[in-house]
Amino acid sequence: MLEVRSSTFATVLALAALGCGGAPKPEARIASSEGAIRGAEEAGANSVPEATLHVKLAQEQRQQALGIIKDGGDNHRAEMILARSEADAELAVALAREAEAKADAAKARDAVDSLKQKEAP
Repeated sequence: MLEVRSSTFATVLALAALGCGGAPKPEARIASSEGAIRGAEEAGANSVPEATLHVKLAQEQRQQALGIIKDGGDNHRAEMILARSEADAELAVALAREAEAKADAAKARDAVDSLKQKEAP
């Protein structure tokens, strides 16, 4: 009976040690978040108000995650915050591209209207 208890106790300790090991530092997510933010800025997100908001959110979330990592906090939580940062930066890129596409469409529409007016008798 004592052998079973000590065996069970050893198993519980081993599982607890594995659970307390924590997640590794999310190096890849740090880099991809930084790259996504830089990509959003290069895509012109800072010239579109809604996209600018998402770039700022992405930057703030990245800083929050880096603070968690620096303080020796929960790396898994930091990785999730970095993923959210990356998603916000990607949304900023999409919003910037949408604004550019709308502007191009408006120019094309104006050009067509101008041609129609020239052809009208």
